[in-house]
Amino acid sequence: MAEDAGRARAALTAALARVGGALRDVVVGASGSDAYANYLAHQRRHHPDTPPLSREAFAVADQAARWEGVRRCC
Repeated sequence: MAEDAGRARAALTAALARVGGALRDVVVGASGSDAYANYLAHQRRHHPDTPPLSREAFAVADQAARWEGVRRCC
């Protein structure tokens, strides 16, 4: 009986950890806080001979790409 409760508790803990990890991934992805890490990984894979931007330069370029120019149909 106690062994069954222990297994159930372990299964519940594992399920909650998976849900928590998925929630963290959604929040990090939606906030863009992983954008620089993704950029660095892309640079290493596809442009290893080009030095990456600093975090500050990347932030400026990222904001410019998001907000400069007209982004509507009319």
